[in-house]
Amino acid sequence: MIEATWRQPREFPSALAQTRTPAECLRDEIASRPGRIAVVDGSTALTVEQLGVECVRWQRRLVRAGVGRGAVVAVQLPNWWETVAVAFAAWGLGAVINLLTPIYRGRDLRVLFEMRAPGAVVVPAHYRGTDHAEMMRAVLADCGIDAAVIEVRGEGAGAGATPGTAPTAEDFEVRPVSPDDVCMLMYTSGTTGRPKGVLHTSRSLLVEAASIAEVFGVSRGSIFMPSPLTHVTGLLYGVLMPVLAESGVVLLDRWDPEVALSLIEEHRCGMTVAATPFLRGLTDAYRAAERRCSLRSFVCGGADIPPSLIAEAEQVLGTRISRTYGSTEFPTLCTVHPGSDPAVHAVTDGTPIGDAEARLVGGHREGAGELEVSGPEMFAGYLDPSDNESAITPDGWFRTGDLARIDPGGNLTIVGRVKDLIIRGGENISAKEVEDLLIQFPAVQDVAIVGFPDDVLGERVCAVVVSDDDAFGLASLVGELRDSGVAMQKLPEALMRVDRLPRTASGKVQKFELRALVETGIAEGAVELRPGIGRPADRA
Repeated sequence: MIEATWRQPREFPSALAQTRTPAECLRDEIASRPGRIAVVDGSTALTVEQLGVECVRWQRRLVRAGVGRGAVVAVQLPNWWETVAVAFAAWGLGAVINLLTPIYRGRDLRVLFEMRAPGAVVVPAHYRGTDHAEMMRAVLADCGIDAAVIEVRGEGAGAGATPGTAPTAEDFEVRPVSPDDVCMLMYTSGTTGRPKGVLHTSRSLLVEAASIAEVFGVSRGSIFMPSPLTHVTGLLYGVLMPVLAESGVVLLDRWDPEVALSLIEEHRCGMTVAATPFLRGLTDAYRAAERRCSLRSFVCGGADIPPSLIAEAEQVLGTRISRTYGSTEFPTLCTVHPGSDPAVHAVTDGTPIGDAEARLVGGHREGAGELEVSGPEMFAGYLDPSDNESAITPDGWFRTGDLARIDPGGNLTIVGRVKDLIIRGGENISAKEVEDLLIQFPAVQDVAIVGFPDDVLGERVCAVVVSDDDAFGLASLVGELRDSGVAMQKLPEALMRVDRLPRTASGKVQKFELRALVETGIAEGAVELRPGIGRPADRA
């Protein structure tokens, strides 16, 4: 049983009004609107009633695997309808879901499972050339964890099914739990390079979803969801929102702008939430097709969004682009609301939603301050309670570690990060984690990881290395990291060799100097880039 390690000391009207759990929301939808479409995944379209039936099947599998109230069900699935069914099935049993991105391999999984062992794991049998079931069994064995591995879309996919009568949606079990019980565990990278387990309750997640639904009128038209369901964005908009806001979700497993265009228009989707690379790709696809987009709203976050891209996308798509800001700990602090001032909507992250609040502390450059946030959607603490001490203030505000400005109209703009994270296409990459791996290589005497700007992904990863091995290059560096099981997104895409790293008197690396050095080096050809990444002159 995972208990909340922190409780919100303040009372918010929206939180008091939210008294249901996700499973209760689905049960109510089954009773009131069983025939509406809930999930579309390729050629599969499930009504609410059919989703309920699939949830019952999954509950039988999970119970057979020993899952009960408080058990952790780790889910490492792509954007498949089964992710939605497994989540609600687990919630109905009073279990906690632990969503894991499919890019994680042995090393990443071992670190996470040593922090909290799952009671059952749900994986694809095979996905993109990887035997996930075999990999997961090996990881669990290495960790000494006795947990059932349940396969999806493979020969062993039905192995956990329980014989008996054919299920009906009315058989969906909703065990009594409190909306303040922990229902989700999700890991995020921190400034220390060690993953932190973020805990959320039914109340915190449903308040968030309800606030967004009110802002964007989500019930009108389906939600298109290319973002991973294993991220907090995907969980909220691709799993919870279709039930809470009475709006179906159209899933896309593998990002392809042309396929995305086809799905959006076929299903007349009204909204999507995704990172900058998705917006770039969709804009290019619609321009090539010479047509307008059905989406009313494209909510964009996770990486810096150039104002020029927003202007271009709105012109090409005919869709309102809304910047947004949030985190796993506080999913949405603010967004650009529909009907906001056009003069500021492309250059700010908007105003707080619902009962969310923001304040700035400490004096930083150009009037910026470190952003602290509070509200009913705030997480229920970290899995390791000691992580709460530096993250949550005595009066209950979350220290985001980001620098921001707030204008007289209440619009918030993120201007930098105190945390040493690189955000590549919406994925948080801990610089320290990659540094800790590279420094172990014999050819590396010293190393620092920094991000460099990229028009498509927001940032990419550059390794700045001190090495006396003349043969040591980007290919060998990436090869060694890949062999050690590092996820693809974390692999450096640029390498700069230096004689020494700039450091303060106390020994801390001055990364602001390195970032400037890398950007100059890229422009001058002094940085080795992964093939396919253009230099500024090439992109001009």
